[in-house]
Amino acid sequence: MVQDDDDDARVLVFAYDYEAGAEFNVVSQLETSTTVSILQTTEGENVPEISQPDEYTGHVIRYNGDDPPLAPTTLLFTQDSGLGEDDSGTLSDDASMFSTTLNLLETSLE
Repeated sequence: MVQDDDDDARVLVFAYDYEAGAEFNVVSQLETSTTVSILQTTEGENVPEISQPDEYTGHVIRYNGDDPPLAPTTLLFTQDSGLGEDDSGTLSDDASMFSTTLNLLETSLE
């Protein structure tokens, strides 16, 4: 499945890994327990922006590049986006800070 332009699904990405307008492929989905752990503080506490981290699905994504095996790989978090393994998408050119504690940006899929 390739994300449709009409979906405009909201996603979270780490600020240091965000590439505006970048196309990506989903490599795999994270276990729920791993996603929850990543979306909490190092003390295992929830941040105010994410009261229920188990409502998010974590994905390992690889940005498309000239040399795909060496393209940057990072994490992306969704709520009900319908992304699955081997899907692809494009990050929006616009992003805003979502959680300063976790250094997460909120953007959309185009």
